[in-house]
Amino acid sequence: MDWLELSVEVDPEAVEPVSELFARIGYNGGVVVEQALVGPQAEQDSWEELQHPEIDPTRPISVRTYLPDDKEAGEKRKTIETALWHLGRMRTVGELQVRPCREEDWANAWKAFYGIQRMGKHIVIKPSWLEFTPREGDIVLDLDPGMAFGTGLHPTTRLCLIALEDYLGEEGLAITAGEDPAILDLGTGSGILAIAAAKLVGPEVRIAAIDTDSIAVQATQENVDRNGLSAQITVGQGSAEAAKEDGPYDLVVANILASVIIELARSLRDLIKPGGMLISSGIFFERGDGVIAALERVGLPVREQRKEGDWLCLISVREQ
Repeated sequence: MDWLELSVEVDPEAVEPVSELFARIGYNGGVVVEQALVGPQAEQDSWEELQHPEIDPTRPISVRTYLPDDKEAGEKRKTIETALWHLGRMRTVGELQVRPCREEDWANAWKAFYGIQRMGKHIVIKPSWLEFTPREGDIVLDLDPGMAFGTGLHPTTRLCLIALEDYLGEEGLAITAGEDPAILDLGTGSGILAIAAAKLVGPEVRIAAIDTDSIAVQATQENVDRNGLSAQITVGQGSAEAAKEDGPYDLVVANILASVIIELARSLRDLIKPGGMLISSGIFFERGDGVIAALERVGLPVREQRKEGDWLCLISVREQ
């Protein structure tokens, strides 16, 4: 199948509305948000092992989605162009760029920019196609995000990974010490957060990884198998409502859009055991107050806020 890649450069304030627009019209709701890096990390040849990728706040953010190049593509493109024009009256939104590409280009071209990354104290993200010798204590996530993306480069993913390490690692809180301990990764993408959680807590904790996108589900299952975790992680396609069947959970991770967290706030609360934890991200800082208010209204008070660049990660605990 042939595809159209649609991309636009925007200022930070426009990232969320453009992402929501692209998710509504793009194929399977897929959206990629890329922020420019500074320093040596920005040079492809130096991406052998990233320690702390640094965001350049002075440069625009790129938002990208894909459409099948079929008879409906023209109308969908026109809808996007019209919506971007209206958004551009309020925010800085660049011109929509459209590029034809083949499926193998979509799935593989970005790999040249994806290197081994270290984050937190012990987590290492290793692309499946690169060689790597771990150090003592390394927790290695062997990943190939494929068309689901989810590489760990985005600040919200890094914030979630580090929060997982802090709260599930050896020095973290024992939030999975009760009966039938369980973790849910809602909107799993490539499965990166579910796999990290599994390697942090060990095989005695069951983990569910759920996404509404069939491509993400396929990529997650492949990555779960690649990491030898198929007996521990259950991968499925569905929504928060569907996840209730196997809940409640000691910990839920939801790295999704702010508007979706607000909409699902009560459902998220119902997925969590009393005293259990929610790690939510994908939240642009201007939407933070609205997300916090929505969570607190349903009994998920925020105990901690973490920030990287313009993005937030919130740690909530369900009231008893």
